[in-house]
Amino acid sequence: MSADQSLPGVPELPGNIEAEQALLGAIMVQNDAYGRVSAFLEPEHFLEPLHQQMFRIAGKMIEAGRLCNPVLIKSSLPENELIGEMTVAQYLARLAAEAVTIINAREFGLAVYEMWLRRSVDELAETMKDRVRAVDPGEDILDKIADLEERFANLRLERIANKAEPSAADEWLEGLGSAYRDKQVVGVPIVFPEIAQVLSEPCFEPGNLYGLLSSSGEGKTSLTMQIIHHAIKNDCPTLFLSFDQDRQQCIRQMAAQQIGLEVRRQKMGSLSEPEFESAVDFAAWVRKQPLEIIKCSNEKAAKLVGHARQFVRRYSNGNPCLVVVDHLKAVPPEDPRAHEGERAGAINRIFKAGATQTGAAWLVLNQRNSQGLRRQNPRPIAADLVGGEQARQDYDAVAYQYRFKKWFEERKAVAGSDREKEQIDKLFTGRDWNGVDDVAEIGAIKVRYGSPYERRQLIFDAPLTRYKPKDPPPQEDLL
Repeated sequence: MSADQSLPGVPELPGNIEAEQALLGAIMVQNDAYGRVSAFLEPEHFLEPLHQQMFRIAGKMIEAGRLCNPVLIKSSLPENELIGEMTVAQYLARLAAEAVTIINAREFGLAVYEMWLRRSVDELAETMKDRVRAVDPGEDILDKIADLEERFANLRLERIANKAEPSAADEWLEGLGSAYRDKQVVGVPIVFPEIAQVLSEPCFEPGNLYGLLSSSGEGKTSLTMQIIHHAIKNDCPTLFLSFDQDRQQCIRQMAAQQIGLEVRRQKMGSLSEPEFESAVDFAAWVRKQPLEIIKCSNEKAAKLVGHARQFVRRYSNGNPCLVVVDHLKAVPPEDPRAHEGERAGAINRIFKAGATQTGAAWLVLNQRNSQGLRRQNPRPIAADLVGGEQARQDYDAVAYQYRFKKWFEERKAVAGSDREKEQIDKLFTGRDWNGVDDVAEIGAIKVRYGSPYERRQLIFDAPLTRYKPKDPPPQEDLL
């Protein structure tokens, strides 16, 4: 049997039997060939069942340090099975005789993998067609295929992870060389250096998943709108997937921050003619920017990743993209019966895969859970994340914002006695907060590099719902 012949009985599915034969022959002749494909190739990636058996057995023998050749592998295969007119022993000998060199082994392995990928997509497409035809009245067809979208996303992630790439050392040196020559990092610029210092990163890096944690009313969305404005101002296409504010509310808040037009006066129409002209100019500027805001309601994580893929395809201009999700707790879980940590972890894994697939930096807002709100010391910790410690795993870095004056005023307002007020004063360093700026502390809950204990401060300008830099804080223990 020649290497370019197909095996009898093979179904009409995408496959490359010749590549399977060539690779298996190379492995039996030079066992080192197995190491060139074992990182990405599995037995089920072969179309022919006999080839699946051969690859599985060869892998076990080689990984155990044993020699694998046609004579030794023969005893583990069905002895009386015929391949065409050949016995298994004759077929093994023919594969070895027509084997390719180890140099080409990876290329043949990738060809086998590519055919498996096509078969997988074909199977998912058929399943999707069947579900579309069987949809009942009143059912949401997009919800019905949501799990298939996730499986498509996982295939895309596997494809990215397993494609031929330069070595890790070469990839690192190329990035280092670019930074050294151009004195410029590749990523989405961060609006305040204080945030970059806390994260120990000069930018939001493409492919990374970032988190931002604070409680309701601490200005999470305000800071997010400044992050988004800074990104688009630097030509970084940005997608805002908002479960909270609609598009008009987002632009209204951005206008307040950037042209000094308070939201209250915008709603009342209390504007001077120059202010209205500034608003017209600002709207014209925003209209030209690579910004898309989608008001979400019940979209699951896989659907949000689908929005991001479409956005990146439309707007990618060579600059890194930013995807922002507001907020994690509003995203419907894949399994509503699971523990909160498992639910949040599952969503974050999909978002991390989406960051890898799209090559965009992702920022996911987290609203603090009730556990953190009851703690005496209200400074955020990892347990305050949606899903707690378990949900932190897939983030590359997580920052928090903490407006301690807000906490002080709220706790003082509900204090039941003078003694309780004294305890609150002591907890918040005993200082007089009247007339003091509304300071927001920026800290880290997780970082990949640098110290996780860095803290910086920004000033919250409440009338314009925006943050601004602050001089280095005095050395005092602000909770």
